[in-house]
Amino acid sequence: MVICPVCGSREWTKRYRIDIWDIEECDGCGFAGIDPMPVRENRAECYSEEKVVERNVKERSYPQKLSRLLKRFFGRITKRNKGDIFYNRLRRHLRPGSKVLDIGCGDGSFICKAKEDFVCTGIEISGYLASLAGKHPGIRVITGNFLDTELGREEYDGVTMISLLEHLDDPLQAMKKCFEFLKQGGVLLIKTVNYNCLNRRVKRGLWTGFRPPDHAVYFSPSNLELLLKRVGFKKIKISAAPFNDNMYCEAVK
Repeated sequence: MVICPVCGSREWTKRYRIDIWDIEECDGCGFAGIDPMPVRENRAECYSEEKVVERNVKERSYPQKLSRLLKRFFGRITKRNKGDIFYNRLRRHLRPGSKVLDIGCGDGSFICKAKEDFVCTGIEISGYLASLAGKHPGIRVITGNFLDTELGREEYDGVTMISLLEHLDDPLQAMKKCFEFLKQGGVLLIKTVNYNCLNRRVKRGLWTGFRPPDHAVYFSPSNLELLLKRVGFKKIKISAAPFNDNMYCEAVK
């Protein structure tokens, strides 16, 4: 890492070593990222059909298995999952018929639900996953890296980014793009890993949130809010439970 995308600091401290990657933390704001960063031009190859299937069947470590089991268990108890959380938050902010852009839409599972109330478009870097998303009727899917995607004058009432931000090599450009895609008064909804959670502090280098090079950057609530304010977002609300590996953010343009 050279210049922090959040605060502009050039001072970094190496916190962890995961395989061949260092996890470096900004001395100014606590933002963290991997070194070396993945090559952006190779990102699409990481989400080919072969790679996606390989990740789904890959043998996970015991902490990873336990984490997934606990998430599923509590999800069943509370009868909530991330798709429902995002859908309900969109309904709080937007009127039926509003235009929603889901960045990193995967196989289209979320926008397939959201289309019940909204006009949905998805962007997906993986040609394989985009082809799956495109099979859902009533959904427009764009294949490509959203950082390089131009939508002309098209603007959206809502933009969603579910478990994507941590995968991106340039979070500042990503937030600027989201701001550009939104209408004035539109809302950006984000779910990303929470670097400041107690699980990471306890497990340190064994934290399940560390998955380089797939996970490239790591935010805490405070520095995510700083980045969003830097881009121009006004009303920002971040929800982060101490033992939850993830956090949710709502930001209004």
